[in-house]
Amino acid sequence: MSTPLPRRAALRSAAAAVVVLASGPTAACSLPGGTEDREDGDERDEREDQPHELRFRPPGTAGAVDPAGPKLDEVTAAASRALLDRASTVVVSSAEDAEVEAGVAAALHLGVPLLVAGPALAGELDRLATRTVIRYAARAPRSPAPSSGPDELGDREVVEGTAVADLPDLPGLPATPRTGAATVLLRAGTPLPPALEPWLHLAGSPPVEVGVTDVRTSTPAREALTSRPDGPVLALGAGFGEDHVLAQRVRTTAHAPELPGGGLLPFPDRMMVALYGHPLTAALGMLGEQKPAEAVKRATELAEEYAALTDTRVVPAFELIATVASVSQQDGSYSNRTKISTLLPWIEAAEEAGLYVVLDLQPGRSDFLTQAKAYEELLRRPWVGLALDPEWRLRPDQVHLTQIGSVGIEEVNEVGAWLAGIVRDHDLPPKVLTLHQFNLRMIRDRERLDTSLDEIQWLLHADGQGSQGAKQETWTALRRTLPEGVWLGWKNFEDEDQPMLTVEQTMDRVDPRPSFISYQ
Repeated sequence: MSTPLPRRAALRSAAAAVVVLASGPTAACSLPGGTEDREDGDERDEREDQPHELRFRPPGTAGAVDPAGPKLDEVTAAASRALLDRASTVVVSSAEDAEVEAGVAAALHLGVPLLVAGPALAGELDRLATRTVIRYAARAPRSPAPSSGPDELGDREVVEGTAVADLPDLPGLPATPRTGAATVLLRAGTPLPPALEPWLHLAGSPPVEVGVTDVRTSTPAREALTSRPDGPVLALGAGFGEDHVLAQRVRTTAHAPELPGGGLLPFPDRMMVALYGHPLTAALGMLGEQKPAEAVKRATELAEEYAALTDTRVVPAFELIATVASVSQQDGSYSNRTKISTLLPWIEAAEEAGLYVVLDLQPGRSDFLTQAKAYEELLRRPWVGLALDPEWRLRPDQVHLTQIGSVGIEEVNEVGAWLAGIVRDHDLPPKVLTLHQFNLRMIRDRERLDTSLDEIQWLLHADGQGSQGAKQETWTALRRTLPEGVWLGWKNFEDEDQPMLTVEQTMDRVDPRPSFISYQ
């Protein structure tokens, strides 16, 4: 139904809107002056007796809106989907500038949302369970255009108005506005149409300007989201990605602990310099040549040498061999699993000193996913990543040092998906997932690597050894068909390289500069 102003029943209904700061049971209030204020003979639909409500979406939800979109109805509807679950009272205007201006003023005065008429309106009013539409224009009401006709507004109570200046004289209006606990992120340089002003007001805090579209890399976004973790997020600007990706990034930004050296993403704003080996023997690398505390000191001093040559922050690291290629075991795996109790002191020492840790798997005739799951307890720690070494992944008829192992990309992607799930489920920063390789046959169908996993940063670690000329040939060959979005690692072999590069030579000669450098 549509009525001109003022209609007391309609206005009482509209004025009872309240904002609820979280989802769930919704606080509501009745208009001052309840049933005792009804005029004789005033017929009222049952829904006019129901309290109005304005309810925000729950924590962990997020939506992106590009305000530069050509259709203003879609822009306001997208803002609504990002912030609200319910709004029983809504101001609606046409897309004409003067009418938007009047609608904005009314929505701000009443503390209710504004939607712009158009194809997106009807569906959004249905989703919000809107019962009362306050339709404003900058001039006197006229015959509605097709975009604002009955089909668009449905069987709702419609109140026609003119200018917001009329509102102070209307019974029961304006309602006292309340604001929510939402966060609005604004990409730098994004112009804001006036129709979004009521949405910024309802959010309850000024927009936070960010210079990037991945909120995990924005310091202002992290400060805002950690201080307001209990509300939805509206991201304004192009390039924030699909809503489910944005929502997960928002959750990570709000809840995940930072990595050593600060920040949430391992790369590109960080270089890791690692000692490789096994805790129980010096035969498998430098780590086993000393106890954890001495290894921390050695890795830290090595990282400091690199830090003196670059503006990129350099973080020391351990690459701990968790499963070791071996002779046949009772389970037929040709792989010896290291006890968690053996690895844990090294991980704890690394964490205390600000080192990252990568667990290396050499599965033999087992598979990478089975072995990774055995160390889930350790991989739930925020500073522990994973490395897969296909050289030691055998087929049932192969043995170590007789054949070079290999792995299919399906198994690799399966591990990636599983590890990404751990990151999501436990609010962790994205993890490094390393693939060791020194010839192209070691990873079959590598071009199908699933680089879409937002919780994983893949790193290809070139394991070539020998002369520097041969190592550079391997480095070039491995990069030639590398999928986009994979970071690079380089290994210096103390005994096998002829000769091993110095720190300065590694920085000067290895191009492009690797993000992860390990020593064995």
